[in-house]
Amino acid sequence: MTQLDKISFKVVGMYCTTCKPIVEKQLKDKDGIKKIDLNYMTDSVSVEFDPSLITKQEIKESLEKSGYKFVRAPQY
Repeated sequence: MTQLDKISFKVVGMYCTTCKPIVEKQLKDKDGIKKIDLNYMTDSVSVEFDPSLITKQEIKESLEKSGYKFVRAPQY
């Protein structure tokens, strides 16, 4: 079994629930994406993914196609 990785971003400009499907759509059908946790109240998105199928950079580039800016959040 492949080990999953997780990446988190702060989303600039996401203010309401209607933003959520716009952002999720960018990753929904991508190979390697296992879970998307988006919280518009904290302006954050966390993505659980298979690093053998998709890279962190590819995830960020896909997210930015939604029109929002994504800033990498520190991992704790």
